[in-house]
Amino acid sequence: MDVYVARQPIFDSNMNVIGYELLYRGSINNFTERTDDNKITAELISNAFLTMDIHELTDETKAFINFSEKLLIEEIPLLLPADSVVVEVLENVEINENVIHACKKLREKGYTIALGDFVISKESYLPLMEIAHIVKIEFSAVNYLKQRQLIKQYKNKIKFIADKVETREEYQLAVDMGYDYFQGYFFSKPVIIKGKEIDSLNINLIKIMSLLNNNEPDYQQITEIIESDLGLSYRLLKLANSAFFGSRNKILSIKQALVQLGILEIRKWIYVMMLKDIQIIENKELIKTCFIRAKFMELLATETGMDDKRLEYFMTGMFSSIDVLLNKDMNIIVDEISLTDDVKDALLGADNEIRNVLDMVINFELLKWKSFGVNKKALGITQEKFMSLYTKALMWVRKLSY
Repeated sequence: MDVYVARQPIFDSNMNVIGYELLYRGSINNFTERTDDNKITAELISNAFLTMDIHELTDETKAFINFSEKLLIEEIPLLLPADSVVVEVLENVEINENVIHACKKLREKGYTIALGDFVISKESYLPLMEIAHIVKIEFSAVNYLKQRQLIKQYKNKIKFIADKVETREEYQLAVDMGYDYFQGYFFSKPVIIKGKEIDSLNINLIKIMSLLNNNEPDYQQITEIIESDLGLSYRLLKLANSAFFGSRNKILSIKQALVQLGILEIRKWIYVMMLKDIQIIENKELIKTCFIRAKFMELLATETGMDDKRLEYFMTGMFSSIDVLLNKDMNIIVDEISLTDDVKDALLGADNEIRNVLDMVINFELLKWKSFGVNKKALGITQEKFMSLYTKALMWVRKLSY
């Protein structure tokens, strides 16, 4: 059976990721199909904890996992490490003595208990309010006054997650209402980012990128630019001497480093540095998303016979949200930095092969399974291979020095 795991970040009020809700879908072509909750969770646990590395999947934060009534009563959460998971009680669980007893035992064992999509009007939930650490509320579906009253009543005992937050206005309202954590498409889509002007980017990086895109790059000129910039010199030498490239001899000069890395890796390094230079607290997760897209698209290019274009795929993923990061129109940005025509077209939304792969990756991120399935089928890649490459991209990003 095909197994599919996706993750959606949960943020605190400082825009730090405190965990990821892990999500399973058994059918790409029919994403609305409802299957057995017990089977869904069993498949998810198997994939996340046995097939994959849970720490890689959650970036060393906690995994929020939904559990049905049956799995709670059978004490399945006890099979998982308490410091790695949040046990989320599904909204359709019938709250009875057995469920309450199971949740009490989990709490006593050190597990974090969350109530998913909490229904304020259900009195049967009240006993669990004395056990739960976290309550998740579908923000736009519940009366705001009732939300405020509930948060005020339990503020000193429980952390509250505003779920399905989709606009800046909803996010700000949730903050004002006293929510502790936030989840939803507003945070998955690139819309919460502070702007920064293009001239605040390191001008040396732009110069180097322009030189690297020449048919015959002038390595002496590139060397001189890097040597004149202490920060770039340090980062390049650190990269060249890292375990990534396995050099037997210590790299001591910029010229040595350029030879050791090669033009393809230098280009990728420059693109990564450009994004890192505009990283601030509120856009850290989006920067990470761009890194994942870049490496993921590069791996997909190689896997599907487009190895000669893997740098273009990498660049497209890397700069896919640059307009939001810089608060500037993409049409202006693509003319200010040196990019190939195919990459420019893809970033501007043209219907080309690179854009199709970017759309597939974004649909995957946003859990739009139907559109993702169409993209994946056109690419001709199996679901198992797709997930394997995605995991590799996550591992690559985790090794970057933020």
